[in-house]
Amino acid sequence: MSNLFNIKRFYAFFCKELRELPGNYGLSILSTIGGYLFCLLVMMMLGASFSPFTRMTIIMVFVTITIIAAPSKLHGNVNHPRKGLAYILLPVSTLEKTLSMFVINFLCTTLLIVAGLFAADMLVFLIVPSRMEGFLLNDTTALFMGEEIIELFFLQSIFILGNMVFKRQKVVRTFISLLGIVFLFGLVMLLVFRIIGLENIERFADTILAEFPKEIDSWNIFSYRTFNSTYRNIPIIRNIIIVSYSVIGLITAACWVGVYRLIKTTKY
Repeated sequence: MSNLFNIKRFYAFFCKELRELPGNYGLSILSTIGGYLFCLLVMMMLGASFSPFTRMTIIMVFVTITIIAAPSKLHGNVNHPRKGLAYILLPVSTLEKTLSMFVINFLCTTLLIVAGLFAADMLVFLIVPSRMEGFLLNDTTALFMGEEIIELFFLQSIFILGNMVFKRQKVVRTFISLLGIVFLFGLVMLLVFRIIGLENIERFADTILAEFPKEIDSWNIFSYRTFNSTYRNIPIIRNIIIVSYSVIGLITAACWVGVYRLIKTTKY
């Protein structure tokens, strides 16, 4: 039997973690679904109506909160000085533990919360369709959800790594670390801008703006539909998107390599 990966051994371990998911995080998922219903109810009482894109945006906010907190709820004890011993002694390989962690945290948790929120939205839509302004899924909302889930996988990968790095207050410390990294990155960019010079930056900005359509509606420049239909086709925007997703992919892969190494080498 392979010490690196065995499908039967992985399946047994994954099923064990899947059975533990409802007890560890089921109540939180139900609370999130209830929170979304409460949000819709309050806004309707105030006389507001919801477009499909607005509802999808709210749903993605709830999904973000859920999957960020999931690693500490589902695998918060894997590096615990005492409770983590049971995890390290499980008769499965490091690769199998890492793959199971990925499937449970991202695929299963995301599927459960998205399905639950969609079901809640459908329920309200069937009861008061006039306030919902249409079915949740359409071309725009489906594309938006797909892009957001990719970005959420990147974000959750960081929090899963933080769950392995920090022993306590995992979510808070990971969030503070992210703020620190963003702050340091901002300082570095500020130094780079000072070295390059303000005039050179202004000329570069003018070059970029020259590629934009002349008839820019200032009210719609941040519209998701307008961005997809107009600005994605601009070469500079397309290149920025390609570079961004490449960086996101590299950081995500680095996070999971780090998770694998910490599962394998953590001292108890």
